[in-house]
Order: sequence, then structure tokens, then C-alpha cells
Amino acid sequence: MRIGIDIDDTICRTTEKVNEYMDLYAKDENIDPLMIMNYEDVKDMFFEAYLEKIYTSVVVKRNAKDVLRRLRKKGNKLFIITARNNRMCSKITDIEELTRKWLSDNEIEVDGIFIDCYGEKRAEICKSQNIDVMIDDDPYNYKVISSNKCRCLLFDDRERFNLKNDYVTNWLEVEEYIEKLRREG
Repeated sequence: MRIGIDIDDTICRTTEKVNEYMDLYAKDENIDPLMIMNYEDVKDMFFEAYLEKIYTSVVVKRNAKDVLRRLRKKGNKLFIITARNNRMCSKITDIEELTRKWLSDNEIEVDGIFIDCYGEKRAEICKSQNIDVMIDDDPYNYKVISSNKCRCLLFDDRERFNLKNDYVTNWLEVEEYIEKLRREG
């Protein structure tokens, strides 16, 4: 199978790291942390100061590395399909290379990386790369990808959504879902 995987808040705990650095930034700047995401100029300054640190220090979610290793060992092809791009922080000149290094440092092997993909563009990549299933934490991406006739699995380990189908809350459930798809052929 060809499996597309979002990275932030799917493989790793990006929001937790963003919140951690937002608290630091707010304290250093003597501002309310809520200002950071509510004012574009403040948000831009925050990401300029911390995005590289966030992306290089995020923590792999429990079981993600082991499940991805097993899926790949069984012959599946894994592709990172991410909204990460080179525009949010001038310190990051090559987001794909930064992402590759993080994956390597965390012993996660993939067969390809597609950057700057969100919504329709992510759905187009899934279609053009013959992705059998996309694993994503964003309900908008789930909706767009699913409506473009590509199977999408909504990953929600924080249990924010209430879905019955195509919904998992941990990486062991992802593995079980993929195995079920393989059996169904």
C-alpha cells in the first residue's frame, strides 16, 4: 500500500511544543499568550523566533515509530505529505531537509516527502501519487481528501472529534486499520 502521512500532530506532538514556546515568548515579551495567534504580526514574530526550534525538538508520538517501521517492513510505501513550507520562518531555508533530518534523527524511514500541501493541494498529491490511505489530524484535510475519492484516516489522539468511520486515536489503531485494508484488497 502507498500511505500518506501528515507529520505535525500526527506523527509528532507539534501543538504541545508550540504551546510550550508560546508561553516562553509571551513571558519574554511580557504579553498575553493569546495575543500570539490572534495578531498576525505577533504570530509572524513568534514563528520567526521559534519555528525552527519547534520543528527540531518535537517529540514522536507513542508507538508511531514502531508502527511506521512495521508498516514499511511489510512492504508499504510511506510518504510524508505536510503543510510545512519555507515561508513561515526566514531561518528555515529548506523545510524538506529539516524534516528529513528530524525523521532520520528519530529513526523514521519514509519513501518521499511532499511539502506545502494543505486542503486541495494535499488531495491532489494523494491522487497523483496513488496514495491508498492518507493519515491526517486535520478535519478539513480529511473532508477534502475523502471527497476527492481517496481514503483518509482521521487521526485524533486528543479525542477532539466524534466520528465512527475512518477514525483512530493511536498508532496501534492505525496499524490495525492498514492491515484490515490489506486483507480487504
